[in-house]
Amino acid sequence: MYCVEPSPISGRFRAPPSKPMAQRYIFASAIAEGATVVRGLEHSDDVVAALRAAAPLSEISLRGAEAVIRPRAPDPARAFNVGESGFTYRIATALYAGIPGKTVIYAAGSLARRPIAELVEALRKYAEVEQGPGFVKITGRRLGEVDVEVPGHITSQYISGLMFLAAVAERGGAIRVKGERKSWQYVEATADVLRRFGAEVEVGEAITVEGPLRSPGSVETPGDYALSAFYMVGASITGGRAVVEGLSEGPDKEILDVLKEFGVGVRAGEGFVEVEGPPKGPVDVDLANAPDLAPPVALLASFTPGVSKIRGVEHLAYKESNRIETIIDVVRRAGASAEYEDGALKIIGPAKNKGAEYKCHGDHRICLMALVAAKALGGCVDDLSPIAKSWPTALLNLSG
Repeated sequence: MYCVEPSPISGRFRAPPSKPMAQRYIFASAIAEGATVVRGLEHSDDVVAALRAAAPLSEISLRGAEAVIRPRAPDPARAFNVGESGFTYRIATALYAGIPGKTVIYAAGSLARRPIAELVEALRKYAEVEQGPGFVKITGRRLGEVDVEVPGHITSQYISGLMFLAAVAERGGAIRVKGERKSWQYVEATADVLRRFGAEVEVGEAITVEGPLRSPGSVETPGDYALSAFYMVGASITGGRAVVEGLSEGPDKEILDVLKEFGVGVRAGEGFVEVEGPPKGPVDVDLANAPDLAPPVALLASFTPGVSKIRGVEHLAYKESNRIETIIDVVRRAGASAEYEDGALKIIGPAKNKGAEYKCHGDHRICLMALVAAKALGGCVDDLSPIAKSWPTALLNLSG
């Protein structure tokens, strides 16, 4: 149990490197012509998992926060464990369907129970794919062209994985998305990375990708808005003032608009965001396109008088924990009211429980949510080890 007294989150902070962008850069570098220097890496569990998945395709040299990645002839048989990295699991599963040879990919913990069946079914058109408890086994082959359909409401990682598969196919490919398109900003992020590596990508009714990929020489991992949101929300609810540097464009920038809707003071300049002041009123927001913002936004709603609604969160049930349930648990332990109805979280603040005990439920974002709640009211968190999945250095700044 880790306990903290109430204290403000204040100061100048460097944004943690974007885990989703780092992972995309690693996979693109492993299949692109020429060597790529990927700068600004944090060696979180998920980034290490991506490096492990790329290793059978490339030579990787690590130098502190940099990785030099150069493609090579693939190992004819390869096996690796991606831990609990859902992005790595799904992207590697799709990508290796287009790489000749046999691959076994192991998953650990809750990831072994999370969705992948729909992706496996789509890939069987191109490769032999066997799915078992906690693993997939793939016999891949060189592909001429990809033309495939997948559902869009479960996880955007299915789509991103198939985009990487199309990038290694001789004539590229097309991905058609059935039904609702969830977390679409992450599909756009994949498209942006593939374009940076020279692919022709169009995102419309269908997504088309045509390679080959060519190294741009070097790429810099941008700051992560979804993780930096805990600095921003933390400053607001603890009476602090946070200046977060190293933020530009990228997934989850929507957090700035959400903070403003709450009435929090936000000033954004070139490469930084400054946040100060408490929330002034409840909000009604849709996070279907930015699900990773749900924990910090729900926390801010907990400290806001009135009824807030966070919509578009149905697929939070498929994360490292069932985040619908675990977000509600943190909110209630903090002393606010929370329930889930009609696809939306309904939160009634303000939180008031001092010295509460919080559970992380093995989920890195729930851990961060609980830690910041404890900083605001005083309290204890049961196990902070899951934070290493995305942001191992978080405790250096959020717990001081």
